[in-house]
Amino acid sequence: MDKLKIIKIIVCLLTFLLVFGALSALGIVYKKISRPPLPAAESINLKQPHGSIISDYKIENGILYILIKNGGESDRILMMETERNAPLATIKLN
Repeated sequence: MDKLKIIKIIVCLLTFLLVFGALSALGIVYKKISRPPLPAAESINLKQPHGSIISDYKIENGILYILIKNGGESDRILMMETERNAPLATIKLN
């Protein structure tokens, strides 16, 4: 009689785990389906000479400052507005 009770408890426990796992999997699938897709990445041409290297960058107050080195020119800082991806100015360092 005791062995039968243990088997019933094990069956109930495994049934609970199976149902809980199935509901968790359905929840994860629903979240992935209902999530809006990520926007497509934009490609921006910085219009810098061949061989230029982005050395460092910083974002401050909606403006992206990019330190560009090499490319046959002196080091320069390119300032871009982050919302419109529009270049504001280029500062030559020398």
